[in-house]
Amino acid sequence: MPLSNAERQRRYRQRLRAKAAGANVVEQARIAVERAVLALWAYHERPGPGGVQWCNIDGCHTLDQYRSELERSPANLIQACRAFFPGFEGLTPDEARTVADVIEIADALRLATPTSIHIPDA
Repeated sequence: MPLSNAERQRRYRQRLRAKAAGANVVEQARIAVERAVLALWAYHERPGPGGVQWCNIDGCHTLDQYRSELERSPANLIQACRAFFPGFEGLTPDEARTVADVIEIADALRLATPTSIHIPDA
């Protein structure tokens, strides 16, 4: 049964209120991390220095293997993201933004002074 316009508007307002109250902050962090993993994997699939494939350097041939490497230690994801800081060389602007988001989340969780991040234009 399709929703009435009034019901859609009511649900939309509920989601806005929940978002404003921080109800979805954990889910938003999970989404940001997933986007960063996919951005890092996209970079990983590009040729490395001298044209060598990254999978031949680190042995990760699939996204699952790469994700497993990142999950092996809690610091691996943050280290992988920070490896691109400050210039985000090799990443597209969208990939750089997603990686920067994880750096900023990590800073917030460590109660560290926020990192000043500038995303270069394409």
